[in-house]
Amino acid sequence: MNLPERGGPSSERAMSVAEFNRAAADALRDHFRRALWIEGEVSQAKLYPSGHLYFELKDDREDARLACVMWKSNASRANARIAVGERVELFGRPSIYGPSGRFQFVADAARAAGSGLAAARLEALKAKLLAEGLFDPARKRPLPAYPRGIGVVTSAAGAAVQDILKEISRRWPVRVVLAPAQVQGPEAPRQIARAIARLSRIAGIDVVIVGRGGGAAEDLAAFNDEGVARAIAACRVPVVSAVGHQVDHTLADLVADVRAATPTAAATLCTPVLDQELERVAVLRARLRRAMDAKVQRLALELERVRLRDPRPAVAARRQTLDALVERAEAVLHRRIAAGRRDLAQREVSLASRHPRARLAADRATLDRLDARLVPAMRGALEAPRRTFAATRESLERAVRAAVQARKESAAMQVAKLEALSPLRILARGYGVVLHEGHALVDATLVPAGANIEIRLHRGALEATVVRTRP
Repeated sequence: MNLPERGGPSSERAMSVAEFNRAAADALRDHFRRALWIEGEVSQAKLYPSGHLYFELKDDREDARLACVMWKSNASRANARIAVGERVELFGRPSIYGPSGRFQFVADAARAAGSGLAAARLEALKAKLLAEGLFDPARKRPLPAYPRGIGVVTSAAGAAVQDILKEISRRWPVRVVLAPAQVQGPEAPRQIARAIARLSRIAGIDVVIVGRGGGAAEDLAAFNDEGVARAIAACRVPVVSAVGHQVDHTLADLVADVRAATPTAAATLCTPVLDQELERVAVLRARLRRAMDAKVQRLALELERVRLRDPRPAVAARRQTLDALVERAEAVLHRRIAAGRRDLAQREVSLASRHPRARLAADRATLDRLDARLVPAMRGALEAPRRTFAATRESLERAVRAAVQARKESAAMQVAKLEALSPLRILARGYGVVLHEGHALVDATLVPAGANIEIRLHRGALEATVVRTRP
């Protein structure tokens, strides 16, 4: 390698260490224009009083180490535990620390190793539930304004349940039913789903709060479970998700009817303030009283301006009209009955002229004459025919009597039918005629409730008021 002679005309100026470090940092920054993910095992982690986190990331497959730094603002939001022995994935850019020339990786975010696959699975599950409509805002139900009972699904030993109970007792007197469940660990999803289902079956529970008192992102796995999401969607009453993690939105947050930032906030959303409601009721009562007073005064003024007419003259006129109609109906009925009786008499006369007795008498006279002439000559020879004739005559007489009796019974039935058709006879049997405004009623739906009606009986009439009509 040939080096240029020092001091020659073509010699280059030597760079200072600081200049070289800055140039190297600029070149590195130009090369890695986009941030990237790296994975490794944490070693030699140290948190400085400033809040900045310094640690090393080593490769367990090769002998390689990388100095890393995470500033305080990012370290407080890290979704992974940065501790010796933990495998993590870091998102950031490589850099060179100018004063020492140390190559390092500046991490902006961190997650547990393998969380990338978990995130992909979570996104796939989100897409599936989204396609089924579980995130649709149209299915979100409003929270009850005045719940009779509130169900709570959370850990019985956590601070979340105490925060919820304290806030509810401070705001609104309501029944609280706790369905305890693990909120972290492999059994948590199954217990949470079962607790939601149990509360959904309890009568009087109007809203359910599901959540926990915050935690790291990896602690929220139970609330990203498909079974929990479907249990929330199938709940009979509205569900408030109170996971208490501001950064991430879990599946429970997306499926729930309402998302609360914290368990305390969930209790606030589910309950009104008793003192405020009492004050509002007092204001409404005062407004109602003023409105009623104004209404009464307005009606009193209208009553003074309007003089009600006495209805008795109109009723009397209607009664006279009804009497005239009844009189006309009676006259018509009497005429019809008289006509029926005349027709019956004519029929009786006609039947009498055609009565078999008259023809029998004539035949008997003729028979007597013939008998007087034939008896001397045929007394002995006609003894047997005479007996036969006597039997025939007796049979004929019985037939004639039966025919006459049948005609009489038929005539009597026709008379009875005519008399049964008389409206007066119907009234005499206990029936009445219902009149409204002078007209006989045949349809109950034509008369409104509260209308005055008159019931005409065989003797006298009744006045009544319609209470209810039925078709």
